[in-house]
Amino acid sequence: MLNATIWKPSSEITASANVTGSRYVVTDPGVLTLLDKNTTMTVKSSSSKDETCVALASTKDAAGWVASEKSYQRISGLTSWTELGVQKGEPTKNQSGSSDDANEVAFKDSDMWTSVKCGNGSVTLDSKDPAVSTVAIMDLGSHKASATISMHWVRSEVPDFAMPFYLSGGLLAVIAVLCASVFAMPPHKRRKRIVEGKATASTGPSFAEQVEQGIIGNGSIPAEVPPTGRKRRRHAAHRRSSKKTVPAESAESPTIIDPASRNLVADQQSGEAGEIEAITDTESTSVISSDELQAYFSRLAQEVNDSEASDSSAADDVDNQEEN
Repeated sequence: MLNATIWKPSSEITASANVTGSRYVVTDPGVLTLLDKNTTMTVKSSSSKDETCVALASTKDAAGWVASEKSYQRISGLTSWTELGVQKGEPTKNQSGSSDDANEVAFKDSDMWTSVKCGNGSVTLDSKDPAVSTVAIMDLGSHKASATISMHWVRSEVPDFAMPFYLSGGLLAVIAVLCASVFAMPPHKRRKRIVEGKATASTGPSFAEQVEQGIIGNGSIPAEVPPTGRKRRRHAAHRRSSKKTVPAESAESPTIIDPASRNLVADQQSGEAGEIEAITDTESTSVISSDELQAYFSRLAQEVNDSEASDSSAADDVDNQEEN
C-alpha cells in the first residue's frame, strides 16, 4: 500500500551536472535513452551573453568534431537519481579530414547534426526516440565558460519494487489458510494416529494369546469371558427347570466278549456267591410297617403335585408375557 502511494517511485527523473573548463560536452552512446525514449536537455550558461548550442549527431560525427580538442567533457550516465556522471574525454587520432577544416564552419551551421538548437544563456532541446548510436554534443561558446547541464526523463513504465512484497504476502496468506483449515478439523481426525497408538498400547493380549501363554486354565488368574450380546430371558430358568435333564451318554466303544475266552465254571461259582450275599443282605434288612409305607407314599404324592403345579403356573406366566 505504501509503495503504491508515498513510496511509489517517481515517473519523472531530472539529473544535472556542472561543467567548467571545456567548450564541448558530449554524451556517451545510450545516455539519451537511459530511462526513457524521450529526453529533454537543458544547458544554462553562467553568462547570459554567451551563445550556447545543443545538437544531436551520430557517434562518429561527434567524435570527428571534437578530434582537434585537447580536452572535452563526457557525460557517462547517472551517479544518482539527481546527478549526472561527468568524465574527461581524450581527443581521437587519425580522423578523416583536418580539425581546422571542421572548425572553419560554425557549430550551428554544420551539416553533421541531425538536429541543432542555439540560444543566449540557456537552450533546451528535445530528443524523441533517437537511434542507439545518437549522441548529444553541446557547445558552451568558449573554453572558459561554465554551465549547468540537465537531462529530464518521463518514464512510461515505473519499476514495481513492491512485487516481492506482494508475493510474500500471498504466500503468507496461503500458509495462514492451510493452518486454519488444519486447526479447524475435529480433534478425532487431526489426532487419529495418536489415539490409535494409545488404544493399541492399552489393549491387553487376546484370549488365544492368553491360552498360549498358559494364563487361562492353570488356576492362577481367572479368565475374563466377555458377555455376549444375547439378553437372558427372565423366566427361562423355569422352563429349563421343568425339562428333565438327560445324562450324556458315554462315548466309549462297546466291549466285545469272547465266549471262548471265558471260564464258565468260575462265573457260575461267583454267581452262587452273589446269591448267598443277597440273601444275607435281605435277611439283615429291617422290616417297614404298612403305616410307615402309606405315610411315605402320601408325602411323595404331595411333593409331586406341588412341583407340577408350580411348573404349570410358571409356564402360563411365560406364555402370557410372550403374547403381550
